[in-house]
Amino acid sequence: MKTISLSIFILMSHFAVAQHFTEEKKEIQRMVWQFKESIIKKDSATFNSLFHENPVVWIGVVKNRSQQKRLEINPSNRKNYFKDTYQNFFHYIMEKGRKEEKFDKIRIVNDDVIASVSFDYSFREENIVTNWGSEYWHLIKADGKWKIVSIIYSYENAKFFPINSR
Repeated sequence: MKTISLSIFILMSHFAVAQHFTEEKKEIQRMVWQFKESIIKKDSATFNSLFHENPVVWIGVVKNRSQQKRLEINPSNRKNYFKDTYQNFFHYIMEKGRKEEKFDKIRIVNDDVIASVSFDYSFREENIVTNWGSEYWHLIKADGKWKIVSIIYSYENAKFFPINSR
């Protein structure tokens, strides 16, 4: 009887943990949706609320074939990465015109206090893809809320390589 009770306890514990992680993933998915919607709506309050206090890492790396094209145009443009801040990115979002980031193949890996989110993205201005690649976020759960502490992404220039050339 003790073995059956122990087995039931272990099974219920695993079920409770699985439900907890499902709720955590739902919170993170909601955060991804808020990120996307805040860009479309140009909602700086929501966008800024998604990030942990500074410093937050924000780095883009130009993919090799786009970098080769950049070098053909300007050989002195040797640096294949750029760093920025989420605040500067949002200033760009606020400029004239519709901007949107679309996400595909979203993957979330987490425990109860840290997480990573990765996905393929395409960035659009006035419904035209300007760049695309892969994006990775690192999150922490601070004071009960998920917050982004870093974003790194690859950058393929759609002018050189349209998104269907993946």
